[in-house]
Amino acid sequence: MMSTKCASFLQSSEWYESLGRVVSSQGAEKVEALFDAISVLLTADEVMLFYFKPDLGPDIIVHRTDNAKRTRQIHDYKRGFYLTDPFYLALERTEQSGVMSLGELVEDDSFEKSEFYRYHYRATELVDEVCYCMSHGSGGHLLLSFARSHHVGRYSSEDIVAARLIVPLVVAVLTASADYLVDPASISPATTDEINFHRNLKRARSNFGRSVLTDREYEVVQLLLRGYPIDVISERLEMAKGTTAVHRRNIYRKLDISCQAELFTLFIDVIEEVSIDIDSDPLSLYLQPL
Repeated sequence: MMSTKCASFLQSSEWYESLGRVVSSQGAEKVEALFDAISVLLTADEVMLFYFKPDLGPDIIVHRTDNAKRTRQIHDYKRGFYLTDPFYLALERTEQSGVMSLGELVEDDSFEKSEFYRYHYRATELVDEVCYCMSHGSGGHLLLSFARSHHVGRYSSEDIVAARLIVPLVVAVLTASADYLVDPASISPATTDEINFHRNLKRARSNFGRSVLTDREYEVVQLLLRGYPIDVISERLEMAKGTTAVHRRNIYRKLDISCQAELFTLFIDVIEEVSIDIDSDPLSLYLQPL
């Protein structure tokens, strides 16, 4: 059920005036008008629009924040952190357009232990995020993020209901504006080095644990790295949930970690420390004695 506050706003003259600006605008102004309207509805402190190219890392198309720390974080995000972003992992698992909330994708206690949370949320005083996603004709994806700081607090269930109600509007505007948003003239083409780097990054993830874990443990860790919960892993591997849990426990023991968030942190540590331009298990190289 939607809160009285959200219901009142969606029936207000302010909301319809916002929609009027969206409808009457073109190109960049249409997109900016949409962002303005949603930012008020969701009381967002930060807005970012990502374009994930097929088989490549993200381009950041729109970035509305005055937080100086974000410059460095955006660079690190594009250099590999995105592979541990719950929203990117969700994009890999679905082709559907819609809205996702951080609370739906992570377990709070576990996620807050992760390097991604420490670096991309706590360091910038963000506490919650809602993202709209849609596929693009190029084979890539658009991800539109609305984040909140601790000054505003987390999104409520009523906020999420309101966010879902306007999915058709968001998808329609992004679809109509997609050619403008991902215009090759406004996005730097990927260099050979960037293409090779992201190819190697994906290969490093695919090889992660291959030579250190058993075959079954390796299959489980690969799905864990892609953000799947234990019940889905069990279904995909046609194993009993209890058996999958045993494999996960053995993986954590061998890698000296205690949760999925720490697995993501370990992966980031590994790819930062060892060469990923060779077709081998980066974890094995990382664990070698100096």
